[in-house]
Amino acid sequence: MIILDVLESHNPFLLGPHKNYGNMISIGKAKRHNISDSNLEVFNLNVANDKLYIENKKKNVFYKINGKKISGKKSLSIGDQFSYLDFHFKVVDFQYSHIDPITDTESLYSKRIEECPELESIFSHIEQEFIHLERIKYNEE
Repeated sequence: MIILDVLESHNPFLLGPHKNYGNMISIGKAKRHNISDSNLEVFNLNVANDKLYIENKKKNVFYKINGKKISGKKSLSIGDQFSYLDFHFKVVDFQYSHIDPITDTESLYSKRIEECPELESIFSHIEQEFIHLERIKYNEE
């Protein structure tokens, strides 16, 4: 989870807090980024090993962290501010998501079975059907 606050921007719609529950926030020109504006270069903020990192891939693009000119990958702390052109951001909070809800299928499966025990037989039938279809696909039957 990462929370950034946009403190200054020529675009008033970007101002305020931006929260992402994953371990990454991307900033850039395209709408696919979490925070987007046509004047922004691509910056990725990633939480790894309980640390937050900011990185831009272009060598000739500089940004500032707490007023210091930076390029490349650097670590950030809660309260740090970084800026690019007239965009100013503040790191409000971050936390590494040790359990990824997308890939932690075992605990999700157990939780669903606890909530609705009759699902176990349905899941079992679906699993057997997939096994059967894979065998057909690879000519094992």
